Amino acid sequence: MEQITNNRQTKDNNEQTPTLFQVYKKLGERNRAAKKVVERLASTGTVVAISTVYNVIYGRSSRADITEQFLNVATEMLAHTKDLQARTAALASAE
Repeated sequence: MEQITNNRQTKDNNEQTPTLFQVYKKLGERNRAAKKVVERLASTGTVVAISTVYNVIYGRSSRADITEQFLNVATEMLAHTKDLQARTAALASAE
């Protein structure tokens, strides 16, 4: 499993390791991912502020539960976007 960290370089190969912020940027502007993370954690009984979620995304803080939920939300959002793009392409090509 790849380690997700801040923008630190690995000592072995001088390549940057992936960050949560890179994933966040890939979701696009106004993606509401942080709000969804807060909602999901609240449904399991964990109360966090949205600023706490952003602190984890930006690498200022580290919490495994927030990281896990963010990656789950991001995976679902990226899959949904990919599905929408495929459906749009199929409809656009249909005559």
